[in-house]
Amino acid sequence: MSTPLEFESSDDGQDGVLAAPTNQFVTFSAGDKGYGVDIMAVREIRSWSPTTELPDGSYSACGVLDIRGTVVEVHDLSAMLGGQRLDPAPGHVVLVVSLGDTNVGMLVDSVSDIIFAKDDDFRAAPGAGGDSSAKVSRLVRQDDRLIAILNLPALFPHVSMH
Repeated sequence: MSTPLEFESSDDGQDGVLAAPTNQFVTFSAGDKGYGVDIMAVREIRSWSPTTELPDGSYSACGVLDIRGTVVEVHDLSAMLGGQRLDPAPGHVVLVVSLGDTNVGMLVDSVSDIIFAKDDDFRAAPGAGGDSSAKVSRLVRQDDRLIAILNLPALFPHVSMH
């Protein structure tokens, strides 16, 4: 099952155009931790399906999927962030995100929801301090918890951003 996201029209009439961060985030869990990514980076949310493993892949590499004629690398987000590797099974989700002209898949346990954060909901991520290589760019306070917003270029430095 694949669920392409639908974006609301902007006031300037440019539907679905990648723009500045929107303060809207897709939240999800990987391992036992909650994370989020900017909604404008998310291209697709799909149910897990077996991947084709490639030789010499990184520890987090699950393999590749053919998504409508495009080969997409899939990585285990929990393993990327130092946690236990997931044992992919039905019920897991591949979150396909865009990094420039390249799409990358992240294997996660489940997608939670879409949240909107007000400016005063943001918190600095400890240790990030404006460091562009930090895997967490900032935190968002949502109810009684903090959600780590991932810095996708830092997570996938090997992906070309052209």
